[in-house]
Amino acid sequence: MAVLNSVFAFLGAVPTSITPSVAAPGSMWHLLILNVFAFVADYGWRIVVFTLLLKLVLSPLDFYQRYKMHKNQKITERLKPTMEKIQKQYGGDKQAFSQKQMELNRKEGYSYFSSCLPMIVTMVVFITLWISMQTIAEYMTFKEYTTMYDEYRYVRCQIYDPDEAHEDLTEAQCAQYDAIAVRVGQDVVYQMYYYGLDEGYTQKLLDNAEYKAVIPKGFTVMREGTSSVSKVQKSFLWIKNIWAPDVPWGDRAILDWDTFYKSVDDYKDADTSKVPTGEHTKAFNAKMYNEVMGKLLNDKTASRTNGYLILPILVVLLSLGSQILTMVQQKRAGQVNAQGGTATTMKVMMVIMPIMMAVFALQYASIFALYMVMNSATTLFFNALFSGIIKLMDNRKRNRKYGIVSGSTRSAAKSSPIIHYVKGANPNAGAKESALDTIADATSVGDAGDGGNGKKSKKAKASRAAVVQRGGRPDPNDLMGVDMSKNNRKK
Repeated sequence: MAVLNSVFAFLGAVPTSITPSVAAPGSMWHLLILNVFAFVADYGWRIVVFTLLLKLVLSPLDFYQRYKMHKNQKITERLKPTMEKIQKQYGGDKQAFSQKQMELNRKEGYSYFSSCLPMIVTMVVFITLWISMQTIAEYMTFKEYTTMYDEYRYVRCQIYDPDEAHEDLTEAQCAQYDAIAVRVGQDVVYQMYYYGLDEGYTQKLLDNAEYKAVIPKGFTVMREGTSSVSKVQKSFLWIKNIWAPDVPWGDRAILDWDTFYKSVDDYKDADTSKVPTGEHTKAFNAKMYNEVMGKLLNDKTASRTNGYLILPILVVLLSLGSQILTMVQQKRAGQVNAQGGTATTMKVMMVIMPIMMAVFALQYASIFALYMVMNSATTLFFNALFSGIIKLMDNRKRNRKYGIVSGSTRSAAKSSPIIHYVKGANPNAGAKESALDTIADATSVGDAGDGGNGKKSKKAKASRAAVVQRGGRPDPNDLMGVDMSKNNRKK
């Protein structure tokens, strides 16, 4: 093989490979996906891993947004009675009511824009990734074709090069050799696209009775320095071509010339693709494309259906779920009124966003639809996780407020008369209103029933005063009805 390639190189018969000269996109997202995450060979799983790690990096912003929305929700709940009074006061004057509402919210620390900042960052990431992934799809689609074109030209020129003079062959022999060279080249491209190449496939071609009489001695499908070639096709699970949409129509698994031409917009010119002008002109035309891709295009069972709309359906469902969850959260946070322009806008967005996501999934590369699915799924997961974390933080804060011992099975909501006093806790911790009311009621009954008896009345008032003197914290003796003072304690 090395000797054959050397002879071809000396005679100028080895076609120049144009794939190494194809310019790769160079933005941050391109470098991350194409280079940094290259340790994941499968591009579909590469997008999955990339999306998960990107979501982890952005998770502090998501948590900040959820925390601010929860804080706004608590402020809204606390101000609800006041807001209702203001609404009754101003009646139909919506402008005055909105102004008073904003003033009161601002006074209480309500944040209108802090929860929007993470959303802006998310939108910027989404738009830039959409553009970058579309560019990656164009680059990879063009590169896959040039890879197959290089192999086709290499194999065909070993059998018959139409650009060379063949004085030792008759016209009929030239036509025969040319037809067989085209078929062998297309067979090699078909094998290369779906399965890859090795020396075993070279032997298979040599054993073909039809090709054996034409294929020259020393023929090989492998270039010098290579022992095998990986398959060109980039599939993912049920999707045959991840650079095309996940749809069952339009022959998107193997692109025809018109679709291919539209799919490589940035590589139509030699200047933008960085391929030498002469080679670009020779390779990038309908006649050559159909010649190289002939067997792949004619195999309709493999080239027609690229997917089954699974990703677009998942995109729509997850987008709809995210919109509903966001609207519920913003309503609880007081960012959306039950009636009014904001609520109407949210309802419109709940319809428009899933439709827009469906358009993206149906029109653009499957890698972007896969990114949208993973991004929406991880967003829902992190929302549930952050909601649990924020709820846990609230519970601990409430327990500290009521002086509940950390790790105790007692919660602040239970109404047992036994109080867990903690050193350094709020002096009023555990001052249950129900217990104080019970003492107050009991002493009041005593006052009413003693018939003006001064001693009983003074004793009851002293008992109430003892509770008040503790700064609102009841004496355990009073709560349990047992007098454990020094005078009555057994020696």
